[in-house]
Amino acid sequence: MLLSDLVTYKNDCISIDATLNEAIDRMGQDGISHVILVEHGAAIGILTLKNIIEFYRNGMDGEIKAIDIASYPVLSIHNDRPVEMAIELMIDYDVRRLVLIDEKGNYISTLLQSDILSYYESKVHTAQEVFQCLNRRNRAVSIHNEASVLDAIHLLQSESRDVLIVLDKNTPVGIVTEQDILELAYRGISSGESISGYMHFPIFTVEMNEKVHDAINMMREKGIHHLMVKGRDNDLFLLSEKDLVLNYNTALEVKLESKLRDTKATYNLLGLAFCEIIDLGEQQIIKWLNAEAMMTFLVKIDDSVSKMFPDEIWQTLLHTLRTQGGVDKEKIEIGDRVYEVTLIEAEVNNQPIMKLFLNDISELVRLGEELRKTMEYTIELEQEKSRLYLDVASVMFLALNKEGKVDLINPKGCQLLGISQEEAIGKDWFEVFTSSEDREMTKTLFTDVVSGRREVVEYYENKVYTKEGNTRVIAWHNALLKDRNGEIIGTFSSGEDITKIRESEREIERMTHYDVLTNLPNRLLLGARLEHSMQRAKREKTKLAVLYVDIDNFKDINESYGYNVGDLVIKRISSVMRTLIRQEDTIARVGGDEFVIILEDIQDISECERTLNQIMHLFKEPIDTPSGDLKLTASIGVTIYPDDAEDGETLLKNADIALRRAKESGQNSYYFYTQEMSVQLFERVLMERELHRAVEEKEFIVYYQPQIDLKSGRVVGAEALVRWQHPTIGIVRPDMFIPLAESNRLIIPIGEQVLAQACVTVKRLIEKGLFKGRISVNVSGKQFERPDVVETIHRIITESTLAPEFVELEITESVLMSDPKELGEKLIALKALGIEVAIDDFGTGYSSLSYLKSFSIDKLKIDQSFVRGIPDDEQDSAIVKAIIAMAHALGLTTIAEGIEDEIQANALKECGCQQGQGYIYARPLSEEKFEEFLKYNEISKS
Repeated sequence: MLLSDLVTYKNDCISIDATLNEAIDRMGQDGISHVILVEHGAAIGILTLKNIIEFYRNGMDGEIKAIDIASYPVLSIHNDRPVEMAIELMIDYDVRRLVLIDEKGNYISTLLQSDILSYYESKVHTAQEVFQCLNRRNRAVSIHNEASVLDAIHLLQSESRDVLIVLDKNTPVGIVTEQDILELAYRGISSGESISGYMHFPIFTVEMNEKVHDAINMMREKGIHHLMVKGRDNDLFLLSEKDLVLNYNTALEVKLESKLRDTKATYNLLGLAFCEIIDLGEQQIIKWLNAEAMMTFLVKIDDSVSKMFPDEIWQTLLHTLRTQGGVDKEKIEIGDRVYEVTLIEAEVNNQPIMKLFLNDISELVRLGEELRKTMEYTIELEQEKSRLYLDVASVMFLALNKEGKVDLINPKGCQLLGISQEEAIGKDWFEVFTSSEDREMTKTLFTDVVSGRREVVEYYENKVYTKEGNTRVIAWHNALLKDRNGEIIGTFSSGEDITKIRESEREIERMTHYDVLTNLPNRLLLGARLEHSMQRAKREKTKLAVLYVDIDNFKDINESYGYNVGDLVIKRISSVMRTLIRQEDTIARVGGDEFVIILEDIQDISECERTLNQIMHLFKEPIDTPSGDLKLTASIGVTIYPDDAEDGETLLKNADIALRRAKESGQNSYYFYTQEMSVQLFERVLMERELHRAVEEKEFIVYYQPQIDLKSGRVVGAEALVRWQHPTIGIVRPDMFIPLAESNRLIIPIGEQVLAQACVTVKRLIEKGLFKGRISVNVSGKQFERPDVVETIHRIITESTLAPEFVELEITESVLMSDPKELGEKLIALKALGIEVAIDDFGTGYSSLSYLKSFSIDKLKIDQSFVRGIPDDEQDSAIVKAIIAMAHALGLTTIAEGIEDEIQANALKECGCQQGQGYIYARPLSEEKFEEFLKYNEISKS
């Protein structure tokens, strides 16, 4: 039956220019649940009850255009299409209406669910009962009869329903539908009114076991779209036309073609383009198609199939179908693609249709004729094993018959085995190509699989021989080959050469447990060896020693001679140390220049010391390198099991503690672990913890030591010196915490706090008129390593509002030598800000004097170790004079620190030194004492 035979004309259209009020009036007058908005004869949109209810709830503006709240575009179908085609569209797209159009696309009428029910009743008189149409979504949603219309709207929308049951004390008394809400909107009723005044009653009810066609007849006779169904325990359900349509459609599918939709899903997965086509005589229309067909040919449901093909090709296919009963895998060309076409006639839901399959074989066509013949059964039975990949694949393909002889091998397989196809075809695969160690097991497995005694092994690895006699490891993915009757005729396998992968895995395993440079056990393997050694020592009641060896100052070798020389030294030292231990002992590399040695079966300390002395003697011998002979020293920490600890982690920790003591004692020595070492380490840890807390609590204060002009005696500056004001032990001297702060980089926040405090203090003293010089603040090497040091210093000074020209930074010679290029850029940036830079403790370091003229330096501080010896010590006097002379030549200011008496001050003045500081003038002073000193100095010099 065609749609034009089923649907009568419905006067449900309205102009696209109609207002919402006009649309509601039209729906209310005609008692319809929708209107179609039409422009120039074409259906543009559809206005339904759901669209109107939303606006009714929020207060409608009836003068807006109906199209503004309508749904569009509409889902349409030509009126000369079969009814079944429309039913599939309604179910697939979950819609209640379809717009019917003529051949020009003009609107004709609307197909409703009630029309579909009439069609089904005329075709199928189902014996099904009502309960078979119900599911969870049919459970009724109810509302109390005292609720308002607005409450009903809210409930309809929140539950996504189109009908509600009205209850009075749990008794159903009426029914409210979206159509009723439209009636209220049409009549202009306020949404605050009680719903009980606008419900339908009585409620028409059917029983669970009532026949479906009887329920349809009741709907038709009463002119209603819903029936109430009473279930067990007074459960209420609602049965709608949509439920009956779905039920009928399911019944037909089960009766006629139950696996239709599964089949369609399969077509999608296979990658084939598939269409179902209705033959209308002069025209053939697409009834259904999958995504592959839609995207490849740019067509859709209800299109003419001729849009997919040039006309002559389609007419040829139709002629073959009608004369020979079908088209079987006929090749056609469309554009630059080649397709294999199958076209057959079938019947679905009593409707004759054509089924069209198109398989893109453009790449497959390029395969040779011989290859196509060899793999013909594979293509027929399993199209996913495309012959395209046989020649171009990067893996080996192999087909064996039931006797294990080679039926097919691709070029990649021949290349891997070093043979030609002629040398492989017909040969017994297991006797000729499988390695002897795998042959028996592999052949037995193959025989069991092809005989059906066991399932196919989908993944398998074994070794094969190449023509040259080498072995390769192949990872196989396997499948069975069967004939048309389902009988096993052989196997088809793809094989990947994983020889390098397995070799890499072995290498990774080695790298996981061994040091790459020295091939010694690494820290991971050391832990396992140590655990094993301790178990053996415990079992045999012996002792073992753990030696932690560290090369002294090894970093200097890498920095001075490069990492290649450093690696060469490590390899030679490890090689020699390996000769000093017994076979049962272990030596491991656990760091760049660190080794751990486990000496087993130690009876007394003398045995351990003998090895220790041998290692120390080893380091006395120079190491020959391309850069010359290098002399090294080592420090060693030793701990004994079970005397010092009974677990590996503690033993290694104790050995490390003993190594630290050896380093602190001056290096080139060894120390045995003692309990006192742990105590000292614990004290250091406590001090570090307190130091972290002090940084967070900002417990650091600044003392100030005046800097004096040696000629006038006036204050020309001051050095800011940090002190730690501990809350319980009082003032802590810098030498007690500065080294620790340097080692753990806490010196960076400490230095920033000192600079901030000093700048604020000096700003205040300048404003009082007591200070006119520069405040000199020490900057550590750790601070200068930071790339943002200049920005940080500038930010701190700016926040204090102190002008940068009142700030001087002190750095050591070691900082000067660390990275000359980067340091030079930073000094230039500081100079640009107006900040001066002084070299602290000048003469004690190892900087090149030529650097002084390359950097933006303003002042040299003569170290107090030279000042202390003048004028009596001739060497100290000579050094001081040389520093002053050099500074004058370079235009630099000199200041001497540590001046303690007038004799030293006069000697420095005679040598031309401009400034000085020391106990002769003042010790480091607190902020209050420093202010008093400035006041006194100003009075005494005025």
